[in-house]
Amino acid sequence: RQRTRCDTSCTRPLIDTTPLCIAAASERTCSEEMMRCNYPTCKIMVIGDERCTASIRRKYDLRNYYTAAHQQSTKGYLPLGPRLDSWKSYLEIQSEEEKFVMKPSSQRRYAFNAIFSESTNDGRARLAEVLREHRRRYDEMPIFTSIATKWERDVNSPRTQQLYTRDYMAALLDSVFTLAPAGHNPECYRLFEAIEAGSIPVLVEADATTSYVERCKDPLHHWRDAPVLVLDAWDDVFPAVASLMADEGALDEMQISVLVWYEEYMRKVVRGFEEFMMPSEESTHGKDSMSKAASSSSSSAMRMTTAVDPCDDIVLFVPDVNASLERQLNNYILAAMLATFTNKAMVVLDAPRELICPGEEQDVDVDYPLAFSSIVKSPKWLMQECPVPCQATHAYADWDDFRRSRSNADSPVAFCTKDDDSSGGGGSLTTSVFVVGGDETRVYFDKYFKKLIKGASSSISYEWAVRAGAAPHEAEVFSKLKGGDDVYDYMGALLVRSDVLRLQQKIRDDTTKHIHTYIYPKGHKKTPHDAIYVRRGEDIGADPKAKWLYIDSYWDAAGGIYNGVTPTTTTRRDYIPLLHYMRHYHDLKCSKDLRRVYIATDDPKAVRREIHELGPKKGHAVLFNNCHKIKFTVSKVKKILGAGVCAARYARTIADISDFIVVRTADTFVGEFNSDWGKLIRLFRLAVNQEVGMIGNRGMLGPTQKLVLGQRGGAEMDQSPVLLKDTKVAWGPMRPLSPL
Repeated sequence: RQRTRCDTSCTRPLIDTTPLCIAAASERTCSEEMMRCNYPTCKIMVIGDERCTASIRRKYDLRNYYTAAHQQSTKGYLPLGPRLDSWKSYLEIQSEEEKFVMKPSSQRRYAFNAIFSESTNDGRARLAEVLREHRRRYDEMPIFTSIATKWERDVNSPRTQQLYTRDYMAALLDSVFTLAPAGHNPECYRLFEAIEAGSIPVLVEADATTSYVERCKDPLHHWRDAPVLVLDAWDDVFPAVASLMADEGALDEMQISVLVWYEEYMRKVVRGFEEFMMPSEESTHGKDSMSKAASSSSSSAMRMTTAVDPCDDIVLFVPDVNASLERQLNNYILAAMLATFTNKAMVVLDAPRELICPGEEQDVDVDYPLAFSSIVKSPKWLMQECPVPCQATHAYADWDDFRRSRSNADSPVAFCTKDDDSSGGGGSLTTSVFVVGGDETRVYFDKYFKKLIKGASSSISYEWAVRAGAAPHEAEVFSKLKGGDDVYDYMGALLVRSDVLRLQQKIRDDTTKHIHTYIYPKGHKKTPHDAIYVRRGEDIGADPKAKWLYIDSYWDAAGGIYNGVTPTTTTRRDYIPLLHYMRHYHDLKCSKDLRRVYIATDDPKAVRREIHELGPKKGHAVLFNNCHKIKFTVSKVKKILGAGVCAARYARTIADISDFIVVRTADTFVGEFNSDWGKLIRLFRLAVNQEVGMIGNRGMLGPTQKLVLGQRGGAEMDQSPVLLKDTKVAWGPMRPLSPL
C-alpha cells in the first residue's frame, strides 16, 4: 500500500508490474487519464465523490459512492465502510476489555443518538430543530446528542466542536438507534459505523431523492432491503422510537436482523470484489471442489449446483393445500435445508385460489391472503431472483400431480424447457426442478439426504453453513458437528436468524393488531411473561401412538400420583389437562410478585374452566398452589359475523400466527414437541451460541459473533453449539424427532 501519486508528465508508469492493484484518487487530485497513464496495470478508482460529480464520460473501474447514473460507466463498487479514525477508536475500546461483548439492544443506555454537524446540508439543520422542539415532550426517553455547527475534517482536534471519535463510538455502542441524516450523500460512514457497533441506523425516505444529491441517482440502492428504521420525516423520530422501545424482545430481533443483513451484504461485497479483481478459476475453485465431492456420493439430481445461471437447477416448493399452515411451514424449512445443502435456489409455487377456498361464494370480492407466498416472504438469498420455472408449459396442477406421483419414487426431479427458450449468459436451455412440498419432503430428506449430510466433508458443511448465513467462525463450528440433532438444530437456528420465515407486511400488520387487541391490550405490561401451549384437537387423535403413550398413561394414573401432579378429577378426557402443564411451578420459589402467563390453545373454553380449578381468585389473578399469584390470558379468535370459509380460515391463521409470535418470544415456554406448532416454536427459540468458537487465532470478529443475547454475568461459558431459550416440556419426548 502506498499513496497514489499523479505525475502529470507521465514520462513512465509509476507501477507497471503489479498484477493486482488499485489506484485510487479523487478526480480533482488526478484525472482518470493520468491515473491510467501512471498505473497502467491497476484498476482505477475514484474516491471522495460524494456529490457524484465525477464525469460520466470517465471510465472508472471502481467507485465508493453508488449512483445509477454512472452504473454503465463503472464496473465495480466498493462501499465506504467505517472511517479509519472511528474504526481505530472502536478497536481501542474492544482491546480494553478482556472479553468484549456487544450489548443487545434491550440492554443499551440510550434510545438513540444524534451526532452530526448542521452545516453539511439543510436536512441536518431541520433535524436539529426537531430534536429541540420535541425533546420536552419525551423527556423520559434517554438520548445522546452532540450537534456541531460546522464540520471539521480532524474531528479529534481540540479546536473542533465535534465529538472525539472515541466518545462517538462509545455512544454508538450504547445506543439502540443511530440517526443517520444525509451529508453530501445519504450513504455515509455513519451507516457502517452504527451497524459495526450494533446500533440500528435511522433514515428518512426523502434523503435518497432530494435535490442536493440530484446527481447521485438511487444512492441507497444497496440498502433497499436493509432492515433499518426508515421514517417518512424526521418529525416522526420520537414517536417511532418510543413505540419500538416498548417491546424489548422485538428490539433484540431487529438488531439481529440488521447485523445478519450487514454481514451477508459485506460478504457479497467481498465476493463481488474478488471476482472483479480475479475473474479466473481461482474465484470458483471452492465451488468446483464441492461439486466434485458431492457428485461422488450422490446422484446428479442431488449434486451441488455450479450452473452459470442459478435458475438452471432449482428446488420448487409446492405447498400441500390439504395440510395445515403449521405443517406447511415445517415442510418449507426442511425444503430450505435441502436447497441450501445442495446449493440450489428455492422457489414457491402457490395453489390457485379455488383450491385454497373451495366452493367459496360469499368471499369472492375479498382476496384473503391465504396462499403460502401471501403469508411468507421468501428471502431473496434463497430464491436467488428465480421465477417459477417453465410457466408456459407447466401449470400448478402439473407440478402438484408430479409431486404426488413421485412421493414414493427414487427421484422427484423433472426437466423442462425454459420459458425464454434461451441460455442467456451461458445457462442451460432446460431447468432441472426438484419438486417437494408435502410430507414427502421429510421422506426424501430421510431417504436420500440424511446419509449425504452425515457423510459430508468439513468443507461442504462449512459452505452449507455460509449459504445459510453463518459467519466464518460459526461455519467453522458447524463443520465440526457430528451428531444429527446438533446439525439440525444449528442449521435451523441459522435459517431462522436469516429470516427464512419472514412474514409478509399484510400478515405482520394484522397479527400486530390482533396481539394489541386480544393479547396485550393498550397499557398491558408485555414482559416478562411465561407462555403455555396447550395442544388439543383432532391431530392428537390422529396419532394413536402419542394418545396411548401420553394421554392414556396420564389418566391411568388419575386419582394417584403421576409425575408429581394429582389430577383434580378422575373423569377421563381425550387430552392432558392444564394442571399437568403447571407442574414446573412446583419447582419455583414462592413469590408475592404477579406472574403473567399467556396460554395459546385450540380449546380456550375448556382451558378457562380449568384455570378456575387451579386455585382461589385474588382479584384478576389465581393463587396457584397457595404460592404463586398468576394472571392468565387465554388466546381467542375474532368472530366474523356472516363470514365464509375463507374469512374464517384467515381469522384462524392470524390468531395462530399471533400465538406463535408471542409464545416463541416468551421468557419461559411450557409445551410439547409432538405437534407441528410445538416443533416450530422450539426451532424459533433456538439461537447459535456465539461464545462457542469465538476464541481462537482468527483475528477480530464481526459484530454478530460478539453479540450474546442471554447475558449470564459471571456464569461459566456454555459450550453447547446451540442454546434453547428457557423451555419446559409438559409431556412427550424432551425434543422432537430430528430428520437427521
